[in-house]
Amino acid sequence: MNKTVRDKLVSMREEKYREFSSALIPGCENMLGVRVPVIRKYAKELLKENADWQKILVEDDVYFEETMLRGFIIGMVTSKEDDVELAKEKLAEFVPYIDNWSINDSFCNAFKIAGKHGDDFIDEIEKMVKSKKEYEARAGLILLLNHYVKVNMAGKKTVRKRTVEICDITCEYKGDIEKGRYTDKILQFVDRDFSKNGYYTQMAAGWLIAELFVTYPKAVWNYLTDKEKLKIDDVSYKKAVRKICESKTPSKEVKECISRLCS
Repeated sequence: MNKTVRDKLVSMREEKYREFSSALIPGCENMLGVRVPVIRKYAKELLKENADWQKILVEDDVYFEETMLRGFIIGMVTSKEDDVELAKEKLAEFVPYIDNWSINDSFCNAFKIAGKHGDDFIDEIEKMVKSKKEYEARAGLILLLNHYVKVNMAGKKTVRKRTVEICDITCEYKGDIEKGRYTDKILQFVDRDFSKNGYYTQMAAGWLIAELFVTYPKAVWNYLTDKEKLKIDDVSYKKAVRKICESKTPSKEVKECISRLCS
């Protein structure tokens, strides 16, 4: 990161926040202690002040906050310029920098161009999810979670259901099961053994399935109950079940049915 930028980040650090935040991110020993909203705001200021934004992204990152800032800048610029090929290039460049869940999830949320051009990024995301590297795979899963789950068949943004009742998962539909544009692909991508990727990838897999469930419950119910064909590892499966049961959206009866899947 540019030295001037690095010095500015150092000046914004808070020791108490560093102690609190670093405790939540195992292995993160290079944190200054700058709050995430402050980093995001600073990214916006830098882009206003620098026409050539790529000059900001020079030198190797030393601090956690520099990498976080890098991710925000890439997300903001690629969304504004709406250049798919540039975004693919910057996505490939940034992913190797990710070494913790916080930077991973903040970057994936900021990479909004994926939500505008979903079909253009789906192949890259599939490769990421299939990676044996923990955070490359998690990045793919969280990109799906943030930008692909809530897309209907028309390609428009939708929302999760207000409630999921027992009829939403047990009744036989006369027509096609309600799905989103990417529901089948998401279930296909997530249906693999993540045990060698590690805890944070398994957490992401479970979270993704749970969020898809409260958006398109019948499709996910069919997936979860077809145990003879499932390839997903047991830990990721159980995390999905737990996350569904922790959600306020499913009814008590639905949660009882879901919880029995692990009994």
